[in-house]
Amino acid sequence: MDPRIAYLSPMPPARTGIATYSKAVLEGLDRIGYTKDHHQIEAIWPLRPKHEGTMPWYTMGVYHLGNNVEYHRDIYRHAIQTPGLLVIHDLALDDFVRGMIANGDPLGYQAMREGIANAPRLAGFEEAVRNEPLRVPYVAHVARRARGIVVHSPFVERYLRAFGCRTPVYVAPHPVVESWDAIRRAATHRAAVRGPLDGMGMRTLIGVFGDLSGSKLIDLVLAAVAQLPSSVHVALVGRRIEAHDVDAWVASSGIADRVTLRSDVTDEEFLNWMAAADIAVDLRYPHRGEVSGSLVRAMQTGLPTVVSATGTYLDVADERVLRVPAGRPEPVEIAVVLRRLVDDPELRARIGGAARVHTEEQGREERTAQVYAEAIEGTLSLLADPTRRVLSRWGGALADLGVTEEQLAAGYGSSYARALDEFTVPS
Repeated sequence: MDPRIAYLSPMPPARTGIATYSKAVLEGLDRIGYTKDHHQIEAIWPLRPKHEGTMPWYTMGVYHLGNNVEYHRDIYRHAIQTPGLLVIHDLALDDFVRGMIANGDPLGYQAMREGIANAPRLAGFEEAVRNEPLRVPYVAHVARRARGIVVHSPFVERYLRAFGCRTPVYVAPHPVVESWDAIRRAATHRAAVRGPLDGMGMRTLIGVFGDLSGSKLIDLVLAAVAQLPSSVHVALVGRRIEAHDVDAWVASSGIADRVTLRSDVTDEEFLNWMAAADIAVDLRYPHRGEVSGSLVRAMQTGLPTVVSATGTYLDVADERVLRVPAGRPEPVEIAVVLRRLVDDPELRARIGGAARVHTEEQGREERTAQVYAEAIEGTLSLLADPTRRVLSRWGGALADLGVTEEQLAAGYGSSYARALDEFTVPS
């Protein structure tokens, strides 16, 4: 077999945060010497028809899976057909699976069926009950097929275990995606970015960064800022998302003269606005189990950030963020937290400083790359074990037949596994 690892992920210049993420992961593996001393990793993007025949001849595939059917449909198919190491970016996969079904893809129906079958196990998992996209584990089918899984938060591992996933899971923190040189360059533009707004009486700039979608609760953030002094302004900076009318939210907020909208900006301009802000707001509802790349950037920039008390955000240490209630909080609840930061520069400096120190330590210790190296080695070892491969096919066949754990405990189909366990190779 070809001693190479296929790394299937969107890559720059693809307009998705996963492309930037993957570039950072591969650079980290280079820095720790993994790709030089261990295995050659070949990034494959975009996927072509020729990869249908070549994928099985790689030693292993690393499959990055997000919630966008346009970017990840082919990656998903390879992850099912040639199981390897799965990287889960969006835990819910609700839009992705519905998109596959809309396209008539049989894998979409399989994912839906297995998700519905496992949904009752999440009845006691509070975050799944509270957030509709997480109630059905659409990720169950591909997670079962995988030989190893990389996630970015302990919350995601807890969710996987809650519906019965037994695939080995490796928790790798979201990488520090921006170079420190880029952060320093952005800081030099702070005065130029703020200048026109300062001339309008602005004293505090609150930023909402990333995809400008309804799940960011932008309408509630604007309603909260309307309760703060007129010297507090808002910058909405990021990608427009189809079917989410950010212009309407601004127009109906009553504070349009205090809102700056910068959509579909370059990466450089995005960082410049982040460096110019005093506070960031990164809310989520409904939560889909994702780890926010915009939050990681805000922390790296040293911005004190207000987040929702839900899911993956609860895995962030208390001293690095401030939280508002989960779900759709009342604007006054958001305003109370924002007012604390507006009125207390020392609190802003303390929270932002703790966040920046954390990202500096994470980058210096190459935590993400180290976990990836462990995950790759562990999954390669599992794939090389012939007994595990046989058992995997056996378990997958029973699951495809709809055999439950209760039926397995009663003895259905277990004689094969017992016989394999007793099998020994003559010396």
